[in-house]
Order: sequence, then structure tokens, then C-alpha cells
Amino acid sequence: MISSRLLVASYLGLLYRKDNRWVVSVQFTPAAVEKVSRAIKYGALGIDLNPSSIGWAYVDGQGNLKAQGTIPFQTGLPKGKQDAQIVDVCLKLAALARNFACPVLCESLDFSTKKAQLRERTKKYARMLSAWAYSRFYQILSSILSNRGITIKLCNPAYTSLIGCVKYSRMYGLSSDVAAALAIARRGMNLSERLPRSVSAYLGVNPRKHVWSALYQFNNFIGRCPVVNRRHDYYSVSNWEPLVKADIEQQCRVSAKRKR
Repeated sequence: MISSRLLVASYLGLLYRKDNRWVVSVQFTPAAVEKVSRAIKYGALGIDLNPSSIGWAYVDGQGNLKAQGTIPFQTGLPKGKQDAQIVDVCLKLAALARNFACPVLCESLDFSTKKAQLRERTKKYARMLSAWAYSRFYQILSSILSNRGITIKLCNPAYTSLIGCVKYSRMYGLSSDVAAALAIARRGMNLSERLPRSVSAYLGVNPRKHVWSALYQFNNFIGRCPVVNRRHDYYSVSNWEPLVKADIEQQCRVSAKRKR
């Protein structure tokens, strides 16, 4: 028979009284999670968040697109339903990452930056964006992926939308969100996205400067380019060199007239 003293001693520290209530404390060590995702050099799953859908793109170790798609969801839902929807989306992304055995790459983003990237959209679209819980999405996604042994990495989103629209939308026939997801995946893998040398030369970019210097000037050109008014217009441009050349020549003519 087990001694009553031994029985009581075995529960010391587990059962105690607090505020006229008996409290049981339990300590346990969770089992280690088996790592599923391989090193990022073998491939990655990039995702791009928008108020009406999430674009995803899987690239291999050389940065080539191998699979892509979008996951739709509603905006403006009550908090409980919104969380449930986010969980469902995150589970789908986790299943994709597990299937490809790769890490997930997201954009580290604030609302003001995203609004600037989507300035051609309507005011209603901007309101949906500001109301959508980006931080909540990252919180739930990080928790779900970590519990499944999948690595998540945040990347600088600078010019990823521009790169996607200019370089990949027409090349692969992708929507803007999937094209941006492809650019994010390549950014996380430290793959460069350089403009054609002829375009950089017309823009007067110093080749010794960082590639973002050229993208900054090219983004300014896009802002005043009459050919591009909507995202769909990017599909119609097969060669940017003549457009950039014509724009620079026009600026030179205007500058020469002012000096006269």
C-alpha cells in the first residue's frame, strides 16, 4: 500500500490553494516539431497579400516559376468570421508549402506602402485594404507554419509589384498578385531583378549603384507613361526600350525650350 505521506508529497507543487480555490498546475514539454521545409536555395513559395485574394508562386532553386495560383477570400467580415477565413487560407498555404517542402516568403509591409502600390485602384478598394488585418494574418500564418515545421521569412517588398507587372505578367501570363508573389519569392532567394541595359542607359542610371536605383527611376517613368494607366496595360508592352527612349527625348526637348 502506498503511504499517504508519499501520496501527498508526490502532489506537492501541483495542487495548491489560492483565493479560496484549489488550483492544479501542470507542466509538460511538447514534442519537437519535425522540420519540413528544405533550405531556401532549393526553392521557395512566395505570397502576395491583397484585400480580395492572395497570390502565390512556387519557384525552384534557379528562380524559375514551377507552380502558381490564387486563394480568394471575402473582406469586411466580422472579427470571428474573418479569423476563421484567415485560418482556412493559412492552412491552404501550409499544405502548399508542405507539398513543395519549401519555406514561405511574405512581404514585410505597412498600409501606406501598399496603398501607394495600388494607387490606381478605387477609394473603396483602399478602404478595404486599410481595414484588412495584415498583422493578424501574419500572426496566424506564423503560428500555423511553425507548428508544422515550415519556415516563414519576411522580405522587403520594395518594387516587387513593379517587377512582377513589368517582367513576369506578360512572360508567364500572370495576374498582378501572382506576378508580385513570384518577385517576392525571388527576392527572398537573393536573386537579382535588373532592368535591360538599354533601358538603364536611357534612364541615365549609374551601373555602380544598387539595382533599386534603376527601379526607382523606372517607377517614376511608369508614373508619367501615357501607355500605362491600368495594370492590364502592362500586358500590351513587349519592349520598354522605345517607350523609355521617347520619354527621355521628350523631356530633353522640353528642357531645351525652357532654356531658350
